[in-house]
Order: sequence, then structure tokens, then C-alpha cells
Amino acid sequence: MPRSSGPPAAPTLAKFSRPRLCDVVRRERLFERLDAARAHPIVWVAGPPGAGKSTLVASYVEARKLPGIWFQIDAGDADPGTFFHYLTGAAAAQAPLRALSLARPARRGAPRPPR
Repeated sequence: MPRSSGPPAAPTLAKFSRPRLCDVVRRERLFERLDAARAHPIVWVAGPPGAGKSTLVASYVEARKLPGIWFQIDAGDADPGTFFHYLTGAAAAQAPLRALSLARPARRGAPRPPR
């Protein structure tokens, strides 16, 4: 079956929705590691399926009352254009002006967007 060259299929709401939590054990040791990692602009959490990555991050964001976007990456996001298209869409709901900077590729020597 030939692949369509049109726009990517619309993502499901689950791709942009933080998991709802119920009776989650707070993982303070991992929360402390995430606190330390916040000095960096991006934090990557990796582990096998079912290890609790989404639950950890969702409970951390909730416990620390942090703003942010939720964007679950899957195999369909391997194409950089698709990835940034949906990442920009997710960011636009939280910070429309900052989302615009995601939509434009950075140029060497260009000033960074405001934080």
C-alpha cells in the first residue's frame, strides 16, 4: 500500500493529555533527581514499557505544581517535520508565543527566544 505524501494523520487526544493519577506512591528519590535535572532545558526519561515513566513524570509535575506540555512520542514521530509539527501544536496551548519559536528552525548565530 503506497504511503500518502499528505499531512500526517491527526493525533489522538491521549498524545497530548497527561495521565490521570490515582493513589500514586511519591518517588522522592527520583523526584530529587528530576529537581536536579531541571537546570537543563530538556529532561529525557527512558525505560522499558510499563516501568512507570509516564506515572513518574506526571506525579512529579503534579507534586511540584509545574506548568508544562505533555507530548507522548511514538514511532510516528520519527520524521522531524511530524515531530515538530505536533510538538508545536502541544506547546501552543500552553505558551502560544514560545510555540512560534518551535515552528521556525534556528539559524546559526540567531538570538535565542526569551525564557
